[in-house]
Amino acid sequence: MAADGPRYEAVIVGAGQGGLAVSWLLSRLGVGHVVLERSRVASSWRDRRWDSFCTVTPNWSIALPGAEYAGDDPDGFLSRDDLVRHFERWAESFDAPVRCGVEVRAVRRSDDGFEVETSEGVYSAHNAVVATGTYQVPHVPPVAERLPRRLKQLAADGYKRPDMLAPGGVLVVGAGQTGCQIAEELHAAGRDVWLCVGRAGRLPRRWRGRDCIAWQRDMGYLDRTPDMLESPEMRFRADPHLTGRNGGYTLSLHDLHRRGIRLLGRLTSCEGERAHFDGELHAEMRFADEFCERIAADFDRHIAERGIDAPPPTPEELAGGPPGDGAMPEVLRELDLAGAGIASVVWAAGYRHDFSWIEVPVLDEAGYPVAPGGVSACAGLYFAGLNWMTRRKSGILWGVGEDARSVARHLAGRRL
Repeated sequence: MAADGPRYEAVIVGAGQGGLAVSWLLSRLGVGHVVLERSRVASSWRDRRWDSFCTVTPNWSIALPGAEYAGDDPDGFLSRDDLVRHFERWAESFDAPVRCGVEVRAVRRSDDGFEVETSEGVYSAHNAVVATGTYQVPHVPPVAERLPRRLKQLAADGYKRPDMLAPGGVLVVGAGQTGCQIAEELHAAGRDVWLCVGRAGRLPRRWRGRDCIAWQRDMGYLDRTPDMLESPEMRFRADPHLTGRNGGYTLSLHDLHRRGIRLLGRLTSCEGERAHFDGELHAEMRFADEFCERIAADFDRHIAERGIDAPPPTPEELAGGPPGDGAMPEVLRELDLAGAGIASVVWAAGYRHDFSWIEVPVLDEAGYPVAPGGVSACAGLYFAGLNWMTRRKSGILWGVGEDARSVARHLAGRRL
């Protein structure tokens, strides 16, 4: 397909943190470019989070190029709407060349650069930057098709508030950060909630006087590289339980259970109204606890080795563990969905990446881009804002700017 649109030095795909970071830097370098966005600026934050969403990393970690956090609450957590406004002001501050409502369908090599096929024609560019974020597709397991048709089902990125669900109980499938936070909100709204638990760690929100993200930053946890992981699949594991709601506090399966949320194992099958679950609930809860114990021990070791004057952990910082008598929730293998009054299901089983539209051989066996520092092996093709692209922090607000600077410098060196 021949290019029928204007030619640019660079086309950036996506107007989230990665795309805007590269755009801001290229603008300062005088590199002509356009940002193509299928929805609106910050659409993932704006459209795919629920109304009461807050960031799980502190405000000080918003280290975007040209949009560093400069407010009076560095240790707080921005709401969804405040974060979106932050992005909008950022884009307006440098008149970001964003074209909204343009869906990119393919990126392919051309004789003199790249063709970017879109919903409004084909763009031509000397360079292309993919900044779509890591996860584009919510994962809804096949068992969803076996659930009773009477149930209202939706993926977590379509959930906004409790009153959008059918009256009655709610089954939340997936207990990573998103599933736990949605289950917590639904319970607070007076819903009966059942939460299907998978494998995810948990973090103490604060430890010995500091936020857990600050300790991880200082200890180099956020600078870990993919080769330091046990396996490449670890790049896509569920993030540990954490929340920024109400100033931030430790989020724990034990606490959710104590408050009245019913915990279940993994949903494995369904026959009529009878849903079946595996028997691994206690093992998954122990995994979360052991994860927390290990990282707290790492924090303590760092404090001791560096001679840091830190107070002992407070009762609030120690919260979230199992009760003193070691009691655990009952393990249910089967549940009568109708008998339990369940009327809705929220799928919070994670997301999957899809880069199949990139028609250039730069993906690994998992279909994930290989681009250290955002620079792929294909001259002129770059990536920004993806999880574990270069380091653990590559896909978060604290670290996206580092890879964006690498991309911008390299791309500017290829100017026509």
